[in-house]
Amino acid sequence: MRCPFLREAQVKHCRASAFRKIILRSQDDADHERCTSAAYRECPALQSYAEESPAGTRCPFLQESLMQYCAAAAVTKYIPYSEASLIRCGTDAHRYCDVYLSVAEPGHGNPGVGCERTEEPAVDDMSVPAGHSFSCNHLWFEASTEGGWHVGIDGFLARVLHRVSAVNVLTPHGTAQPSAVLTVRGVDLPVTFPQTLTILTTNSALRTEPQRLCTHPFTSGWLFEGTLSGATSGFSVPAPADPPLRHGPAAVTWMRDELQHLNQFIHNRILPARSPESPLLMDGGTVAPGFIEHLDHQEILQLFNEFFTLTTPRR
Repeated sequence: MRCPFLREAQVKHCRASAFRKIILRSQDDADHERCTSAAYRECPALQSYAEESPAGTRCPFLQESLMQYCAAAAVTKYIPYSEASLIRCGTDAHRYCDVYLSVAEPGHGNPGVGCERTEEPAVDDMSVPAGHSFSCNHLWFEASTEGGWHVGIDGFLARVLHRVSAVNVLTPHGTAQPSAVLTVRGVDLPVTFPQTLTILTTNSALRTEPQRLCTHPFTSGWLFEGTLSGATSGFSVPAPADPPLRHGPAAVTWMRDELQHLNQFIHNRILPARSPESPLLMDGGTVAPGFIEHLDHQEILQLFNEFFTLTTPRR
């Protein structure tokens, strides 16, 4: 599916000019423009190439071509139609474009938005997109029928991390397990997708805006992008993942169980270790976003090892 903001236009430019200026072709220009009439012989740019007696009824330096551009972008940039395969506009990947998101999803720029796609299932305000598959360490995977895919962190991990200060990619391209290191309160936390994939690129915007990872994990906060040969559905993977990926109703149920386990983990493992002789009130509530700000280095690692590694025994 191509982006609805992708447009096509016929353009022209002069190969003899010192400066390449692309001009949109209009039917109104055909009757009075110099380049397509005999008057082109009087053009100074043409004469500078020592074409004293040029042949033909139109200028040999007039170049016409078909271009594509984004109608939603503030500045129009023309891309040769022959290079259309190099841009994401013609595929499902356009849904991860910042320009598309700024127009198609009002409120996308608001860091307070919890569920990015309100029509999707949610668990305690954490979105669980139906078209995504989830790994046991809370990374999501989405593959399109066109063979492209994206990987990022899910809403549960984004809620726990709350604020990421840096994102360092360990596998920027090639065939590998997509891996990155997320820095939270000075603690480096490695995340790895449990499947070997062909990685084409990473989200460069996270270098300067790592907080996108937590505010918009399913859209502009994506981590990896690549290609997948032979994909026929949104749940296709090259080979069965181990542990298996979850999607659909099973993912919603699992996410609800994970949230309950998180509440129990904080109440039963973290808080008693701080004050073993003092009883704590169990109010039965949900752990609030940002609670990680109150944990020390060792407690953050303990929490991370419990939920977000591939080697956790309970997985």
